[in-house]
Amino acid sequence: MMFSTVKALPLNVKYQHGESATSLASRLARRNGVSGMAMFLSDFGIDYLKLSNGDQEDCARLASLAGVDPAELHHHTPALVSPGWFRLGMEEIKFTAFSRTALKGCPQCLQDASNESEAAHFGLWQLTSIRTCCLHGCYLTPLPTSSGTRERFDVAKLTSGFSPPEPQIANDQDLLFEHYLRTRIEKGPGKTWLDRLPFHVAAQTCEGFGLLLTLGPKARRETVTPAQWAAAGTAGYGVLRHGPDAFREKLKEIQRAHPVDNTLYRTRYRVFFEWLRHRDDDPQFDVIRDLVREFIFRNFPISEGYIVLGQPCPEQYVHSLSTARSRYGMSGWKLARRLASMGLAERKTSGQGFVLTGYVSTEIINDIATDFDDLLNATDAGKHLGVERFMMTKLTKPGLVEKYFDEKNASPMYHPRDLDWFLGKLRARVERPKSEDLLDIATASHRVRIPTERVVEIILRNHLPLHAVDPATTRFPDFHVSLAVLREVIATDHHGTVRPTRAAKILGINIRTIRSLMDTGVLKSCDIEELNSGRMRRYVCAKSMEQFSKSHISVVELATKSGRLPGVEAVIQLDRGAKPLPLDPRANMIFRRSDVL
Repeated sequence: MMFSTVKALPLNVKYQHGESATSLASRLARRNGVSGMAMFLSDFGIDYLKLSNGDQEDCARLASLAGVDPAELHHHTPALVSPGWFRLGMEEIKFTAFSRTALKGCPQCLQDASNESEAAHFGLWQLTSIRTCCLHGCYLTPLPTSSGTRERFDVAKLTSGFSPPEPQIANDQDLLFEHYLRTRIEKGPGKTWLDRLPFHVAAQTCEGFGLLLTLGPKARRETVTPAQWAAAGTAGYGVLRHGPDAFREKLKEIQRAHPVDNTLYRTRYRVFFEWLRHRDDDPQFDVIRDLVREFIFRNFPISEGYIVLGQPCPEQYVHSLSTARSRYGMSGWKLARRLASMGLAERKTSGQGFVLTGYVSTEIINDIATDFDDLLNATDAGKHLGVERFMMTKLTKPGLVEKYFDEKNASPMYHPRDLDWFLGKLRARVERPKSEDLLDIATASHRVRIPTERVVEIILRNHLPLHAVDPATTRFPDFHVSLAVLREVIATDHHGTVRPTRAAKILGINIRTIRSLMDTGVLKSCDIEELNSGRMRRYVCAKSMEQFSKSHISVVELATKSGRLPGVEAVIQLDRGAKPLPLDPRANMIFRRSDVL
């Protein structure tokens, strides 16, 4: 049917940009003295139900009566495009994102209206997540409800005699989320992860998750105010706009904020989780549901087969102390002590028992369970190293040999892996002998009148050469050290420090470089009073040498690795843009490993 022949009504109203077709019809009816919108529409052959559902032909017929652009009117009216789906602006939106049985209105618009046909109602306001009037920046207020379905959208009739409350102005910082939704409707969705979610999924997830962030897990949705909803939506949007990784990290942050105890994920995420659980009839929430479920499976001690958000857990990824005890049948006391040694548990403030710093991965629990079968007591550990029990105690006290349970009162137990690691450090020092005064470490310590464990520390700290017939199978008594070299180093050794000349030899750089590194603070130094001369000298801290070796490399070492001359290697690295440390001009060139490797 052609509508160009339909003339605009002589008694008309001014169309407001963004107004819905039902609002325009309601105002036209009131302006023309008709008591109800339904009666007015029937007089002109316009179907009330079709118009309320944005039917294009009925919108066009109404537009002709009002003398407005039919395309604009249709654009701003929620239009049913398939069962349960409406088009509004540039978005197709599921009906669950709308509130079409209880309309909201702007109190300022209603106060400013000079008559009952002046205050318009906008199509956007039918969306649950749109809570403010963009003209006045105030929160919308619920309008009186209709007695029948044919008056549901008759805004002029609903507001007749209605006294709106005082407008509540919204904070601009709380409206970022609403601005995002308005932009999606005006311009269509973008290309980000959040934009690719259906409108109703993006809107409701931002608000549901934001409620957890702003009001906490115990928040009650039915008591949340429009201002609180706006703040929640913006908080959720602030996370979700950055994608699924940011979403997971925020879930993890919430988990870390609570101590590990017997309560599970429901306690920490209750308001969000309960909301998501009731979305199980909408498959379009699967992307959110799958992400949250996978996070829960991997970050909470969920047993295999346990149902979370409709799906069984495929395997248990992490454990608490209680689930590990019951699953593996191991001693809870031993398990807690071992986890404490690993920094994964700590003793309670009461001193009774332990508490986890975080749930422990199944891989770690598996390793510990396997370790328990291999543990050795002090006597058997001594046999592994080839020493008596008293020597095990001497080597254990300063931490040269690591106890499996790092507790003062715990019975000393050892794992063969840690014993072999200690032997491996000694085996790494084995070289061809350059002297004939070789003695086993215990005998050498007796000769220099220093405890054996102190001699071992000196050997390892100063990288002293050792001798062994067969390094691959050598045990502790079979390592030999030069008595002369040992005495020479002892004269300059101080606990935790290394003489600069020795440091230069260990690091493979010249003494000028060592001094320059100490001057610039790259290597930490200590002022030491030498025993022989009584003079104060700068020594290098051994720990800072270890850190330096891990983070920096000399051009000489780089050249050794590449097979080039140091000068050539320097030119190549400089051409690549690597910047050496600003040291003395005569020092060896030093690079950060991350810049050249």
